[in-house]
Amino acid sequence: MSAPADRSRNEVSLLPGVSSYVPRKTLNTTLFWASAFAILLIAVGLRIPSLATRSLWLDEAYSAWFSARPLQELWTKVPQYETHPPLYYTLLKGWRGMFGASEDALRSLSVLVSVLTVLLLSISGRLLRVGRDGEVVSLLAGLFLAANAGSIKYAQEARPYALETLAVTATLLAAAGILTAARSQDVFRKTPTTALAVILSLSGGLVLWCHNTAVFVLFGVWCALFISILLLEPALRLRALAVAIVAGIGALAVWAPFLPWFIHQSQSFSAMQFWISSSPHDLVTAWILAGGGLPPAFIVCPLAIGGAWALWRRDRPLTALLSITLMLPLCLVLAVSFTVKPIYIDRLFSWMAPPLMVFVACCVVAVTTSVPVRAVICAILLASSLQVVIAGYAEEPMDNFRALSREIMAQAKPGDAVIVVPNELSVGFEYYAGVPDFPPVTYVPGPFPYLSPAGGRRYVANLGAPAIELADIDGLERKLGNPGRIWLVTRGIGIYDPDGSVRRVVASRGTLVAEFHFGIIEASLYESRTR
Repeated sequence: MSAPADRSRNEVSLLPGVSSYVPRKTLNTTLFWASAFAILLIAVGLRIPSLATRSLWLDEAYSAWFSARPLQELWTKVPQYETHPPLYYTLLKGWRGMFGASEDALRSLSVLVSVLTVLLLSISGRLLRVGRDGEVVSLLAGLFLAANAGSIKYAQEARPYALETLAVTATLLAAAGILTAARSQDVFRKTPTTALAVILSLSGGLVLWCHNTAVFVLFGVWCALFISILLLEPALRLRALAVAIVAGIGALAVWAPFLPWFIHQSQSFSAMQFWISSSPHDLVTAWILAGGGLPPAFIVCPLAIGGAWALWRRDRPLTALLSITLMLPLCLVLAVSFTVKPIYIDRLFSWMAPPLMVFVACCVVAVTTSVPVRAVICAILLASSLQVVIAGYAEEPMDNFRALSREIMAQAKPGDAVIVVPNELSVGFEYYAGVPDFPPVTYVPGPFPYLSPAGGRRYVANLGAPAIELADIDGLERKLGNPGRIWLVTRGIGIYDPDGSVRRVVASRGTLVAEFHFGIIEASLYESRTR
């Protein structure tokens, strides 16, 4: 469609059902910002419950442990065995310096960035200046994200996934800004393209610093952006491509200091026996997570498909940007997992929720102009989402280190010993069990990180958590002595000790008298036969 002669008084529409250029018409300013503020309050309110009542699980205990390391160690030694960039741990280190190291304090950083993501998505329509319907879409998308159970789950964990979601959302918003500006050469000349390129570079670089698998995400975003630009009119492509290329180089420059470590970690990871395996279920779990859980996903996915189709009819470049970004990184990771090495975990794709919610909101706006009908659709989706959110509050943590340490302390007797496999559980014990009266703990083969001086060990979770070898069993025999009772604490021990060597050693010293479960952590109490 050709643009009107006087484009300076027109704007680009990013919405289904509207022509490419429409007169500037926005929501009432007070109504818009009041709505955005209300959505912000909803996001905060749904992300606060259970922050302090749940124990840290293993990955969060890793975050607590890494963020307690000295800064020099965090940037020089930790990358030798940890498989994630140190940026998040550095931010968390500064955060805990201001707010403390309690469970809720550690998790509140993720709450903050998740709430900022909701706010950014909610006001994106006004930032892009896409008109009344565009602002409605962005507000609805923000509302859906505020109540999204997947977003809330990772907003409540001391892990980098909420930060990655914010970074990806900012990257997509900057990319959409380039497409918006490029719709009119006159508008594009007046748009601060330098600012767009800088934002795209910084946000893209931040994505890469959040997680090692983010290279797939950034590759998908830039492929999507290039294809989207090619869908513009030929006269509009050149400068937009130049901005995208410069921004891509900038993002790589931001990430460049970590590149040597990334190469080292990738090589080490390829030789490591990772703990996950591929399954056909992997084909759908990312969509379930991004959709906010299984019941909401049955509503979200059809609506998202309808929204993508409606948007495609009126704005192909934007549709390509969002849909390719949603699909390509996921397909690449799944392809690697099924053909090379299993690396897929659904939480790697929690960043998919914001663009998916945009498509859902587009469908709600496109399907009808009736406000009551739109309200009913939104109410059904929100009710389904909130049901999953409320159920999530009541879920037991995957690893309940807090209850484990309390149980051992409550039943401990003089002469007790604690044997822990795998050694990575030491990060959780250090957080919860570091009290004077706690029984002595032996980690097999040694406290995390256990770096084999001779090399050649088989590592499982990372390069500090090795599988058990015969020499470790001999060492355990020497360390045990003659304790009164032995607590054997294990987690996924079949991966680390498939022969059950550690349990045989412990069982040879005593009789099993009690078993406890703390999430997927098991504790077995053995009474000595010699006392």
